Amino acid sequence: MHSSDCLKTLYITHLHSDLFIHLLACILQEKDKNKERERDAKDKEKRASNGHLFTAVMTVPTIPCQQCNKPINTRDFCTIFSVSSQYFFIQNCGLDILILSSLHFKINRALKHGVYNISYALCTFRQMEDPPLKSLKFLSQSTDSLHKTSKVSESTESLTDEGTEMMDSQLMGEFEADAKDLEADSWSFTVDKKFLKQLKKDVIKRQDVIYELIQTEMHHVRTLKIMADVYSKGLLREVQLEVQTVEKMFPMLDDVLDLHTQFFSQLLERKKESGSQEEGGFVIRKIGDVLVSQFSGSSAERMKKVYGKFCSRHNEAVNFYKELHTKDKRFQAFIKVMSSPVVRRLSISECILLVTQRITKYPVLLQRILQHTKGMINDHADVTQGLKLVKEVIAAVDNKVNEHEKKKRLKEVYSRTDSKSIMRMKSGQMFAREDLLRGQKLIHDGPLQLKNSAGRLKDVQALLLRDVIVFLQEKDQKYIFASLDQRSTVISLLKLIVREVANEEKGLFLITAGIEKPEMVEVYASSKEERNTWMQLIQEAMQSM
Repeated sequence: MHSSDCLKTLYITHLHSDLFIHLLACILQEKDKNKERERDAKDKEKRASNGHLFTAVMTVPTIPCQQCNKPINTRDFCTIFSVSSQYFFIQNCGLDILILSSLHFKINRALKHGVYNISYALCTFRQMEDPPLKSLKFLSQSTDSLHKTSKVSESTESLTDEGTEMMDSQLMGEFEADAKDLEADSWSFTVDKKFLKQLKKDVIKRQDVIYELIQTEMHHVRTLKIMADVYSKGLLREVQLEVQTVEKMFPMLDDVLDLHTQFFSQLLERKKESGSQEEGGFVIRKIGDVLVSQFSGSSAERMKKVYGKFCSRHNEAVNFYKELHTKDKRFQAFIKVMSSPVVRRLSISECILLVTQRITKYPVLLQRILQHTKGMINDHADVTQGLKLVKEVIAAVDNKVNEHEKKKRLKEVYSRTDSKSIMRMKSGQMFAREDLLRGQKLIHDGPLQLKNSAGRLKDVQALLLRDVIVFLQEKDQKYIFASLDQRSTVISLLKLIVREVANEEKGLFLITAGIEKPEMVEVYASSKEERNTWMQLIQEAMQSM
């Protein structure tokens, strides 16, 4: 086989029962060295249009493969090639199918569009910035036509979609067949037309929405599997990030995946119980009991816990991803390789956002199912209950997110507060910077104004904590406890009286009672609504003490 023919037969095939994809390139040494020399000149002209030239020699590298730790030798070694001074090699060591699918797509697309600065080492999944030329002995000679578009053979081109389909089947695992059954845009397209004509419009619309619920749940499970099996495992294995680092980016991921895998399985079971294609199609008569089961009891408590933590850390996870992408070159290379149909072009940040949004989609879907469940008394009651329950779950998750944000905010204020700042309360107790966090909980915060004895308003930052109200002012880009005519600006909620200021819709009085000389602080908000919010929250905090 000629070297030029070998280049034309560059292709990817499936090995080991469809578990791995390997890039194969045949670079063979001709027996007749005299004929090889005569062909060299012609081969260079033919290969010039491909943008690079391969020259094979006898020696093969002895460096170890970082994937399997075996030395690369003639028996294990499959392919090595160079594109614009970047060297790539692969050996039959069992690379993950998802990674190989992505790498194949990336290289295939790059060669197709004339891009030659590919920087992926296929076997080790790491860049080789200084390839060991003396040991590799597989050299690339650039030509003047380097920037011309290369042609990809039809066999290689067709494997892009096949690799993606193969990845999907590997990714979905036990749900592979079910996922294919849910590819239609709506339930109406999955049933026999004669069967469809026998049904009422409300029944058809109801089935379409139930189908959408099942289909979108399947999409959500696939997204979670991409996060777990491609991104999370890939970052651990290929980029060698620590477990804690990956968990910071994907908090509670295994729990979220397990939760939705169970829910999807229950939905599929109900679908299978409701008919088959041989019968003309399936009609799900009852779905409410599945919804009630998912959004109540231990399942609901688990959803509150799991989604509470995942959604609370949404911004932190995305910011951490951006930080890693900026600083870590290995991380950058991994993300670059993965930006392909292998992950359905879903970036890590997009995956995280989709997970946080999923729980908010259920009320809309359940409400639409409910609209078309008239006349079905039992299921109507269950779907109604399911809708109520899922709203309670979302409310609980929102509360957890809010609590997390408040903790984060209080820590930010603490970090900005001068460590030497201290305030004596009316009771004589000293309140220092450390007391902002010690046993405290931030209920509300925001800008307010304090009125001094001269009638002037002073801008302050107010914190409503578990048992006190704290007023801070800025000084040299730091917070200190606000000064107000020798009066304390850390006010206990114990026996506090809250009153509106007469003829001042934005003002309120905070009166410290239960002491010999009651003390009053006049406070102003930016609006009447803001004033009412502060008064309500202060009174609720006092009642909960």
